[in-house]
Amino acid sequence: MNSVTLPGSPLPAGPGELVPVEVRLAAPADRTGLREMFDRCSLPTRYHRFHAPVRAIPEQYLAEALSGSPFHHALVAGTGQGPGGERIVALASCCAFAEGAAELGLLIEDAWQRNGLGARLLGDLVAHAGASGLRVLEAQLLAEQAWIIGALRRYGPCRSRWSHGEGRVSLRLAVTG
Repeated sequence: MNSVTLPGSPLPAGPGELVPVEVRLAAPADRTGLREMFDRCSLPTRYHRFHAPVRAIPEQYLAEALSGSPFHHALVAGTGQGPGGERIVALASCCAFAEGAAELGLLIEDAWQRNGLGARLLGDLVAHAGASGLRVLEAQLLAEQAWIIGALRRYGPCRSRWSHGEGRVSLRLAVTG
């Protein structure tokens, strides 16, 4: 498994093939690329992200993620390969919902899963949250996504609550400064 540690680090695109991926802040110009990425995601991938059989990326979520608001920090990961140059393959966001707390969300195109991109994006979101003074990050999970708790534990203590096959995990961030 290749681990992405720096912008531009190559990720596998196929057997024996590496493609550089850049991670950057999401911008309003990414709207079309994000819709196209969402369309390439399978229904199970969409369900795991939104916990519903979503057929199109929710417009309100997309507008908030692209707003540049300090309350919704969003990152995109893209390759230099696509019709207009860049092809977006992932969206990661950290959206404040209460004083000192934000919710995490990751959507990674199926072909780009399980190669370190999610770990890279999660690390970037946690670093942003810590630098922004957030104390708690939360994520909603389905029962088959319990592995996410282990990924979050690398960054601090976690607590999870489960009910009817759905859960919520809270990551307590270390206070710095």
